[in-house]
Amino acid sequence: MLAAIFVFAVDAAMLAAVFDRAREEPVLFVVIGCALALGFGLPMTVGLAFSPSLRPIRDLAEGTERVAAGDYSQRLPVVQDDDLGALAGSFNRMQAGLAERQRLQAAFGTYVDPALAARLLEQGDDVFTGERRQVTVMFVDIRDFTPFAEANAAEDTVARLNALFEIVVPAVVDAGGHVNKFLGDGALAVFGAPNDLADHADAAVSAAVLIQRLVAERFGGALRIGIGINTGVVIAGTIGGGGKLEFTLIGDTVNVAARVEQLTKTTADAILLTGQCVDALDRRPPGLVDRGSHALKGKSALVQVFGFEPGSDFPHRCPAGTPTNP
Repeated sequence: MLAAIFVFAVDAAMLAAVFDRAREEPVLFVVIGCALALGFGLPMTVGLAFSPSLRPIRDLAEGTERVAAGDYSQRLPVVQDDDLGALAGSFNRMQAGLAERQRLQAAFGTYVDPALAARLLEQGDDVFTGERRQVTVMFVDIRDFTPFAEANAAEDTVARLNALFEIVVPAVVDAGGHVNKFLGDGALAVFGAPNDLADHADAAVSAAVLIQRLVAERFGGALRIGIGINTGVVIAGTIGGGGKLEFTLIGDTVNVAARVEQLTKTTADAILLTGQCVDALDRRPPGLVDRGSHALKGKSALVQVFGFEPGSDFPHRCPAGTPTNP
């Protein structure tokens, strides 16, 4: 607006100079120019500001503010077949691309652990080429799930699994862990990868205790689980090919945790910890009891395991003679 007034002022001054070159009175020229600018330039500028021809520019300014606030829902009207119309069309395509990116990010956050997603976005996938990490691994598995699946519809089976994982996933994540994968009627979680966690053994045990308590409260005796926990060194990295990659854990530590989870069927414990896990704890939980050393499939040496005494603040053992899956 000021630029338009200035232009009108200059034009008016030049016009005044043409009419009165003999009288060299520049002050008069300026006065005449300002008068003409205020008399004609200001109303014209104000009129242009509210002119329909400038509506696309105002729409674009308002649309930019909406996009900056994260609102991609409204498209600009494309009513002109000129540069402004082309600009509005480009703006709409940009909004559509941003909305699609937002949907993909939401889906990515659903199917990929938030900690893993954040690290991938910050550092790139090459960071997972393979790292040797000291971690605590936890396997969770449902007892007697095969007979349940045989006796119920597929929809009920899936609903039962999802109800369990709605307990497992938040408990693991809130404790600083990472749910690595779902394995049929069970899950593998790790504490200490992909992100560092100083007290990973304590975090894993706390999460396991919480999971067991919430499962008992939610299902009573209708659903029972076994949890095996082991601490040791793994290789944490990506495996795969052909454009399909998966973050995973490789090493004997993972195998032992899986075998210890299976051992809960023999000892009738809801949770079993290996001696390596107990040694890594900063605080030894109350009620912890030695369940002895056991031979595990694929292991030449016996593995010492620990459970929790009945009556402690930690999970109770299953009643003696309770049937389990072979």
